[in-house]
Amino acid sequence: MSGLNGRPLPKGKVTVHADGNLTVEASHGVNFGVRQNGTLASYSAHGRSVTFSPGGKIQSVHTASLDIRHGAHGERTVVTRHADKSVLVSTGAHRGYLERTVISGRATYTARTYYSGGASYTRLYSNYRFYGAVLPLYVPGVYYSSAFYGWAFYPWPNPIAYSWGWGGTPWFGAYGGFFSPSSSYLNGSAWLTDYFLSRTMSGAYDDRMQQDGGDPSQADGQSFDPASENTLVGQGDTPITPELKELINDEVHRQLAYENAVASGTAESSVAELPSALQRDRIFVVSNNLEVSASDNQTCTLSAGDVLQLATPPSGTTPLAGLRVSAGRRADCPAGTVVSLSSQNLAEMQNNLRAQMDAGLDAMRTGQGQLGLPVAPSVAMAQAPRSALDVPLPTNPNIGALLDAQQAEATQVEADSVRAVSATLK
Repeated sequence: MSGLNGRPLPKGKVTVHADGNLTVEASHGVNFGVRQNGTLASYSAHGRSVTFSPGGKIQSVHTASLDIRHGAHGERTVVTRHADKSVLVSTGAHRGYLERTVISGRATYTARTYYSGGASYTRLYSNYRFYGAVLPLYVPGVYYSSAFYGWAFYPWPNPIAYSWGWGGTPWFGAYGGFFSPSSSYLNGSAWLTDYFLSRTMSGAYDDRMQQDGGDPSQADGQSFDPASENTLVGQGDTPITPELKELINDEVHRQLAYENAVASGTAESSVAELPSALQRDRIFVVSNNLEVSASDNQTCTLSAGDVLQLATPPSGTTPLAGLRVSAGRRADCPAGTVVSLSSQNLAEMQNNLRAQMDAGLDAMRTGQGQLGLPVAPSVAMAQAPRSALDVPLPTNPNIGALLDAQQAEATQVEADSVRAVSATLK
């Protein structure tokens, strides 16, 4: 073996586990996890834990204030927890968000200020508990009139074709065999479905390109470093079919009806939104790259845009939900695989749906009558959007500089971790 895997382990107490893996308790509080084939799986000492891929690359680092995670496709996520309870998350070079607590009256909210492409914007979330977990609930920036929601919800007088302008974009080239826009749209929710999917996938492509220094082969999913020998890998794209897209459209349709009811005062913004969606066969679209567990101690990865169908909801005794992969990219979890996800994972997917749908509603309102969209009725445009909440947002620091400093710190921590492990292996 080469690299760290080519170095002898130190002496220590050896525990052999049922799966054939080993734990070595060396001196001075140093512990190693070793796979049954002899490769180094983990290292922990003095408040720092590190995991390694079978090839000897760092997979994750955990300290009291910092978490680093490498995805199977090479992406690196860095999370820093500050003393003031704020959390800084890097999802790529010059890309991520700062999460802070906002108190307004008796209510407590979470503000996430996102940074990408040199620009920043803030989204607001309320918090609620579900089976012991604290979950964020996306709060829309604005609400529209019932007439506008109705124009987006009900069938248009005639189906329309729309000019998306994606043809020559790199992200669509990467996802071209997996996702195709519909040829025509009967109503606003069908148009919003393709808007939601395209924004989710183009954002994922940008994240990957930021991580990989502009290497399109990696952003296209060709680079893959499995976390273990038990990693499931799809051999090709399982695309989003028209039938599956119709099920996603149903989710958008439900969300439109719900937001209209909240805006008109016939329903309240409820923390039961995620629980109400946790019904068998409901659809979730993955919003960020995840490593998940499957059956028989196997793992696999999910990419933004993969489509899941709920098989078993979480409960008080089973906190994880089981979801079946309905559409996925090559090297991701194969179609048909049932994977386990937490309520936090599902809440983030629901929040992404709501956020992208709200951006789509704004695009529909400002773009009505253009590029193929029908002209909205005057009654739908008569009332200006109104703010959903009057909550003061925190001032924005130089998030770009914070993210750059965090990435540099993560690189240094990884280098220090490799040196610490190397010094222990003789």
